[in-house]
Amino acid sequence: MIIAVAVNKHFLWRGSREDFTNVWHYDTSVDTTAQELADAVVAKERTVYGRNVNFSKVQAWGPADGTKAQNQMLVQQVLTGTGEVNGFYDTAKELTAVLSWDTGRVNSRGGKIFLRKYMHIGNMTSGDEDSAKGNTAIPAQDRDRYATFGTDMKNLVGLNRASICDRLGRRLPLNTNVKVLPHLRIRQFRR
Repeated sequence: MIIAVAVNKHFLWRGSREDFTNVWHYDTSVDTTAQELADAVVAKERTVYGRNVNFSKVQAWGPADGTKAQNQMLVQQVLTGTGEVNGFYDTAKELTAVLSWDTGRVNSRGGKIFLRKYMHIGNMTSGDEDSAKGNTAIPAQDRDRYATFGTDMKNLVGLNRASICDRLGRRLPLNTNVKVLPHLRIRQFRR
């Protein structure tokens, strides 16, 4: 079954609360419950976000690849607390680290299709203020941290066969590694 997990987070931006969400889709076995999956995703996300990012809610539903009538809310919990990273510099709020996986598929023009996740990380552990502003490349120590997070999210450690996939349930090829784009990217908040 394909289970979708959405982790809602927020921080203050321009004097008001700004909410944002990452949605992860996993092809699970019968051995993994939605609660276990939701708990694992929240635990992993806390390790990559800064202390200036507040966690507010987690939701899991499935089967995400089924019809609207089949799709059921499986987990809905209020969260408290923040991310765990205590970095040197806060990032500009609309800047994101981008994790990218090659899906092994091509579009109608022959270009590769990627599964991408945009992470409003909050702050960076390196002491490079220019990279936190998006002016220079992400330093290796932060890039490595994001790559480790992406690898962990591809196959959640400790869960039985929970593999990342797209919203239609298409898994990534076995040897696909995460790539972290070299610079922070602007990802505007939805209004």
